[in-house]
Amino acid sequence: MLHRVIITDPADENFRDHFQWIRERSPQGAEAWRTRIINAIKSLEIAPERHALARESAAFPVEIRCLLSGKNRSAFRILYQIKGDEVRVLSIRRPSQDLMEPEDRSE
Repeated sequence: MLHRVIITDPADENFRDHFQWIRERSPQGAEAWRTRIINAIKSLEIAPERHALARESAAFPVEIRCLLSGKNRSAFRILYQIKGDEVRVLSIRRPSQDLMEPEDRSE
């Protein structure tokens, strides 16, 4: 079954902020990062349940899953929720960011 992937406003803002930060330091690196993140998010159309629950999932009334994009300690965390045939991307977090909390989720 194909899922419809929805990027929430907070996740879109995360994406834009991270991209800008990386671009200021490495324009080529930013383009590679953007492509990698977009492809990772698109991959959630198929079998999004294949990724583990996020560490912060227990703090939420619904399951929050985590897709890692990148290598080792520099991997970004794409946090999402599966709701029927929809996948809602809630946040894109740098490795150094704190865990997402329920109040971070304004959609």
